[in-house]
Amino acid sequence: PVLDACAACETVRPGAVPAAAADAVREAPVNTAIGGLECSILTPELGLPARVSLVFLHGFCNTADMYTGSEAFTLFRCQGLRVVLPTAPVLAITAHQGTRQNAWYNYLTDHDGKQEDDIDEQSLANLRRQVAALVDSEASLLGDSRRVLLGGASQGCCAAFDIFARHPSRLGGFVGFVGHPLQCTPLAGSVQKDALCEWYNGSADETMRLSWVRPAIHRLREHSWSSVRSEVAEGVDHGTSEEIESQWMDEFLGRFFGTLS
Repeated sequence: PVLDACAACETVRPGAVPAAAADAVREAPVNTAIGGLECSILTPELGLPARVSLVFLHGFCNTADMYTGSEAFTLFRCQGLRVVLPTAPVLAITAHQGTRQNAWYNYLTDHDGKQEDDIDEQSLANLRRQVAALVDSEASLLGDSRRVLLGGASQGCCAAFDIFARHPSRLGGFVGFVGHPLQCTPLAGSVQKDALCEWYNGSADETMRLSWVRPAIHRLREHSWSSVRSEVAEGVDHGTSEEIESQWMDEFLGRFFGTLS
């Protein structure tokens, strides 16, 4: 079940209280540009200094606004979690006849969920430079790259893991919702092999189907990634819900914060 309050300080999750009270609990996001990306930043609650930073990438065709009001981060913001939510650049999508969409990289094909789509790797490389600069900025702010987490949902999950796996500094961990490792992401030799790496998918997902997503995640173990967790939620489709994403995020952050001294 989803927790309604922080186990450490009993801060209430906003969804468990009336809307007026929730507004008083939740700090407003700060909007700024970092690494060439427009970002919304959710600072720690209660005036706490930042202990951990999570850079989280939204899904295809969305913006950071999708998560600025999300309850998924609430419980750990009162323990020093800083959340950085960049908005994807607008790209012409080849698989969609050049339609311009907010996207982390360009799709060359659309197999309608039957298999992994082909992507424009140059567009991914361009993004990787931007998000890596953002990650490095957060590491500088905290004084330790191992306190910077990367994550995302759907296309944002795939992009975030590619950036995570290739980053030259050991980061704190990765969390991905309804996504998968890209075929083009190198796994051997990554300095992240022993970092917390958690994947959450739905059994009813027709966009990124378990028939090919599970083997993609299993490749990490074949390349000696030692801290991989994979969880499948029964009956959950690609659209998920705020409730299930809050549960997933609570599990991941609970494990990570439990490792901090």
